[in-house]
Amino acid sequence: MGKESGDGMKVTRRQFLKLAGGTAASFAVVDLGFDMQATAAAIKELRIKNVTPTPTVCPYCASGCGLVVYAEKNAEGKFVRLLSVVGDPDNPINEGCACSKGSAMFNLREIYEPETGHQVVNPKRVKKPLYRAPGSEKWEEKEWDWMLNEIAQRIKETRDASFIHKEKIADGTEIIVNRTEKIASIGGTGLDNEECYLLAKMMRSLGVVFLETQARI
Repeated sequence: MGKESGDGMKVTRRQFLKLAGGTAASFAVVDLGFDMQATAAAIKELRIKNVTPTPTVCPYCASGCGLVVYAEKNAEGKFVRLLSVVGDPDNPINEGCACSKGSAMFNLREIYEPETGHQVVNPKRVKKPLYRAPGSEKWEEKEWDWMLNEIAQRIKETRDASFIHKEKIADGTEIIVNRTEKIASIGGTGLDNEECYLLAKMMRSLGVVFLETQARI
């Protein structure tokens, strides 16, 4: 129970013990000869000081663990350098934890050069869609608009040519099936559960019946 002082302020037992313990600890530090001002001045500034954290989702598996990204911005507000990636303590899925893959998400964009130790953009990072024409051995960089239009056109052509509207069953009765057996879908581990759900719904709406996930291969 709390006790009220003369000015009406209430202090609980827990608050009293915390204040008493903190005061005792501060006296102990002074008695030991620590110069707190000099110690504070010697502490290096954190790289993430004055940097706004951005919550995101780990891309490596369907768990959808939350991560917090710290990145440096230029005067125009554009991200120019990645500083740190850590588990999000406010995310209910992982509660601040991150596996080895999630912890290494930093390297998706930037790495440290082995020779110099300097932080640079990962030279292996894929920045644009890659397309390999039938029979070709080379990959070409394409724009997203071109790639999405090409995918949509090929899906439509294949679906139109292979779509099955009705099918006869054993007793000779025709039933509506509305499916295509010439298109298949495989979900990658980079998709979280919600994205996998939307992908499956989209494929079903097209009549696709062969749906698989990378985890089962």
